[in-house]
Amino acid sequence: MQKHQATLSSFHFRRSTTDGIIQVLNEGSYVMAEYSERTGLVKWQRVVLATQREIVEKWLRERYPMQLAKAANN
Repeated sequence: MQKHQATLSSFHFRRSTTDGIIQVLNEGSYVMAEYSERTGLVKWQRVVLATQREIVEKWLRERYPMQLAKAANN
């Protein structure tokens, strides 16, 4: 558990727009990845250790679950 906290503490998370994109930034405020709440996919922009990727992706999916599109015919 302590290893997970250390990994997450080196990243910052910020909602970039109203369309459900969450940016993952490192300590230097570089965009490392973007997570889409609509699709549940994480697009990595920079190289990150596989163990760090897994921890960050799991955290994102737990905190920002995929949002199902609302039906157009309400």
